[in-house]
Amino acid sequence: MNKKVTIKDVAEAAGVCKATVSYVLNDRKDQKISEETKKKVWQVVNMLGYRPNAFAQNMRTAVARQMVGVYLPSDLNALERAMCLDFLEELIAVAREEDANIVLLPSVPERVNTADAIVTFFLTREQFFALGESNFIPILSVDCRIDDALFFEIAPDYAALRAQADAHFQAPYRYVCIPPRDETLKKEIEGAFENVTFVRGVSDLASIPEGNCFVTQTVLFEALSGRKDVFCADGIERRTAERAAACIRLALSHEPCKQHIFKVS
Repeated sequence: MNKKVTIKDVAEAAGVCKATVSYVLNDRKDQKISEETKKKVWQVVNMLGYRPNAFAQNMRTAVARQMVGVYLPSDLNALERAMCLDFLEELIAVAREEDANIVLLPSVPERVNTADAIVTFFLTREQFFALGESNFIPILSVDCRIDDALFFEIAPDYAALRAQADAHFQAPYRYVCIPPRDETLKKEIEGAFENVTFVRGVSDLASIPEGNCFVTQTVLFEALSGRKDVFCADGIERRTAERAAACIRLALSHEPCKQHIFKVS
């Protein structure tokens, strides 16, 4: 049986006294505690999975109603918004199956007090870490390379997707996609496929050349439904949502996990 984490354990790991931990957890405004110390305490609390007794009791009674916050960029165009909604619909469906609730978070990176974990989608690396600086609950990234073992990240397996397209067409084709905002992921796409067309808005759809097209985003498959030369590796949004749910379970269990990067195809 795992040893129960105590406030003393948190204090020792954070290098502060037990009183300081208590002040931070209770957000005591009458105590002068630096932001750096507060951040360190919350990081240790999350890392060790410490829960004050009253909070633990509340969590036991509310375990079937865990709240997952979803954070999206605020400046989405119509095509990007439709893509994000496709993923959000699948995430809501998966959450419903697991008796969890989904809440859409404000677009300003700030401390979130209404969620047990946060799923981010379609962010830049800078946007992700701005949110991470303000929050000490589990945060996972979808479609953005983080390269930090503190966070789970989920992204398409472009090598596996290319293999699917190669097997389907057995002829030249182009990969058509709404580009991620993360530059590292964008370069992965360009490295995986010989011919790539990035569709940044609705106006770009009409300029896609004739010929075989491979897509992985439902919104593009629907937009190009009038063409006979389009192949879609459908179900990516669903499998990504299922992987996100699995990562949230792992993060909230505070069980050790060697793998933090997951690829979906």
